Amino acid sequence: MSLIERAIVASRKTAEHHDPSLANKPAPKIAILTCMDPRLNQLLEWLDIKPAEADVIRNVGTAATEDVVRSLMFSIHVLGVKEVMLVGHTGCGMEMFSEEEFENHLHKQCGVWAVTPAKFHFYSDVNRATQKQVLKLRSHPWIPSKVVVRGFVFDLSTGELREVTSKD
Repeated sequence: MSLIERAIVASRKTAEHHDPSLANKPAPKIAILTCMDPRLNQLLEWLDIKPAEADVIRNVGTAATEDVVRSLMFSIHVLGVKEVMLVGHTGCGMEMFSEEEFENHLHKQCGVWAVTPAKFHFYSDVNRATQKQVLKLRSHPWIPSKVVVRGFVFDLSTGELREVTSKD
């Protein structure tokens, strides 16, 4: 049985005990931008944050892209989020390539060059990359200065969460 088929079967079973209050308007207190790496799937649990308390926005490399900002605008200006937490992590796949190396990899795999995306946001230092993404969000004109934006790196080998400041 494929994972999709297994998920369908499980969904039918869990629907019997579904919480109808989930249909109410969400009221998150924090937005968390983190990597799509499946090793971070339990991040909310590790941080002792209930799912209803957080808008979790995930992409490869924890990049503050245009689409992330689009989602944050809704979280902040419609749902009332007052804190944004960026959580990068050690051992991220975005440290494996440079932009050019990955484009060459894709060309080799697919046999064609493409125009988009124009940038993949690869990096060699997770601390510096996290700092950069925090600064991008702090300086965005649609993110009010009263919204707290902080950056962290989660160490997958120790389970420690370390704040990354502009002094690091």
